[in-house]
Formats: sequence, structure tokens, C-alpha cells
Amino acid sequence: MTTTTISRPSRPAGTTIRRRSDIDDKAADRDKLAAFAATIGAAKTSLKRDTCGDWTITGLTGHISTDGAALHAYVGFTSARAWTTTKQKLCFMAVTQDGDTEGVLMLHRPLTPGQAETLRTALRIRKTRPMSDRTLEALTVARQRSERSPCYEAG
Repeated sequence: MTTTTISRPSRPAGTTIRRRSDIDDKAADRDKLAAFAATIGAAKTSLKRDTCGDWTITGLTGHISTDGAALHAYVGFTSARAWTTTKQKLCFMAVTQDGDTEGVLMLHRPLTPGQAETLRTALRIRKTRPMSDRTLEALTVARQRSERSPCYEAG
């Protein structure tokens, strides 16, 4: 008895087939999360891609992502007590997955400013630093001055 093997054309490692709808969905997710990050006062650098390429707002103890319709917050801790306390603080969100030390919460409605601050601090998301026009102008002048100095090397 002889066996025959059929070979398929191989793709280079690390390449994936991407559909146009996936790209459009990710752009819409990014826009939605960017608007939400501004709402909760998160720093612009907290909006990142995860290992799958999906956009998330990343904090030290969790992250916020979207499925296109709703916002989901993953929170993970090393102790059950910290998770229980955080669930009580985030009572305005619905718990969809409840583990021993971690879980996922879903946001159903717009946040009040107090709830936004509570969510940002619970996930330990970096806060944006508000700057006045005068401070921003002073930083711009200082940066331009340092770029003109002989010690500055353009990277």
C-alpha cells in the first residue's frame, strides 16, 4: 500500500490573512476606546494593541477592551480580597465572569465623572496630565531650544 501526501503552498511564518472588515472593525474599536480613554481621563499612551492586535486601554491591574458593542474591563489581582473589594467599588458595572482573584465586568451605560475616576483608579490606568496653554507653550519653547543646542543629536 502506498500513501500519497498532498502539500499545500506554504505561507511565510507569522503572516495572517486579514479581511477588510477586520481592519475596519479594529479602526472602529480604536476610535471607541480613544473616546472612552478621554472620558475617564486616561493618558494617551495607555491605548495600546494587545498580542492579538486588538486595541485596549491598559492599566497595571487590568485592561479595557471592546467587542464592538459594549466595553469590557478585565481585572486581575493576586488575592481574592482585592478582587472582592474591587467588585464592590465597581458596582455600577455588571460582572460577567467571576473568578477567585480575577474577573470581567461589562459597562452598560455612560459613566459619571466619579465612576470614571473609580474605574481608572481600580484598573490603575495612568492619568493624563492636564496642561494649560501657557505650560504647553513653555515646554515647546524648551524643546526647540534643546534641539538647537550643539549637544543635541537627531535620532
